[in-house]
Amino acid sequence: MADFLSYRPITTDDAKRLLDWRTAPHITRYMLTDVPYDIERQKAWIERSEARDDYHHRIIQIHGKDVGFCSLTVTDKANQIGEVGVYIGDPEVPVALSMYNFLGTLNHAFFTLKLHKLVNHVVDWNDRVIRTQAFIGYRHVGVLKNHALKDGVRHDLHIFEQEASEWAAFRKKFRDTRDWDGNETI
Repeated sequence: MADFLSYRPITTDDAKRLLDWRTAPHITRYMLTDVPYDIERQKAWIERSEARDDYHHRIIQIHGKDVGFCSLTVTDKANQIGEVGVYIGDPEVPVALSMYNFLGTLNHAFFTLKLHKLVNHVVDWNDRVIRTQAFIGYRHVGVLKNHALKDGVRHDLHIFEQEASEWAAFRKKFRDTRDWDGNETI
């Protein structure tokens, strides 16, 4: 990863920060679901998440400062398929820095967790993420028409996928093979 980028484990002490980010207008407008502002509920979610073997998450840091959240959900364990979730909670972070958060996440997914494929679903109003998927090697494989319901309005959901072998070749242009924990992945 770029030297400025790192990830750290999440603890229940992060509940307020995560909830502040997750309920901020610049984040919720891109989410299909809303969450109540309840610190105890957030702490319980963090504890439940840590007990799962199909869900992994970290706080994204830039220059050692907490700026966002990323997750990997194993959606099909038998076939080694997962999905990425990410948002930058700190609106002051330059896009040029935050956009590289995928490096450690994809290395972690494919080489640490040994997933075969990632399949991401992006709602149609999130143009920036739709464009970014191609930049990081995903293929656009389809659109689920009128699939997502937000505030009483139906929206299309774009589907992107990438296999481990594709990422192994594509990541060479970024020259970074570290996972979330800073370990080199081969």
